[in-house]
Amino acid sequence: MIPHISYNEEQNINFNNLPILSYLKNQRKKQVQYVKFRMQTVKIHKNFAEYQVEVNEYGKIWIMEIRYSTLLQFYQKLKKLFGIKIAFPSKVLFGNLCPDTLKKRAIRIQKFLQELGSNYQLINSDECTQFLTKQQYYGTQIIDLTEIEEFELDA
Repeated sequence: MIPHISYNEEQNINFNNLPILSYLKNQRKKQVQYVKFRMQTVKIHKNFAEYQVEVNEYGKIWIMEIRYSTLLQFYQKLKKLFGIKIAFPSKVLFGNLCPDTLKKRAIRIQKFLQELGSNYQLINSDECTQFLTKQQYYGTQIIDLTEIEEFELDA
């Protein structure tokens, strides 16, 4: 049996001041001015390499760990949807885990990501927003400068 809950005027709640609504308003898609990418390291696994990229999304800094194949799929999607002309490193059939090849590819990936991050329309597209949100979910957050509040101390 479900208990009956009475509702009267004294229990009236101002729903606009609920913490969850305030939180959700802050979670709306924000237009970012830039996203900066910096290649950190390349991890070589048995059959693939994983690139660790520091992402600075307008003050929110985190590490994205991503494979070349995932970036290639993302690049192909952007190329199909937007016709982007940003250079992307080509696939290597042999020796793709060779340190020299990985170093060259890492430099080219960083250049691709830097161009992507400096393109205002592209970086604010739904595709980029979804991609970065997914990568951030699996990544490691370092610091969120957007959460820092400053105040002056009275002397």
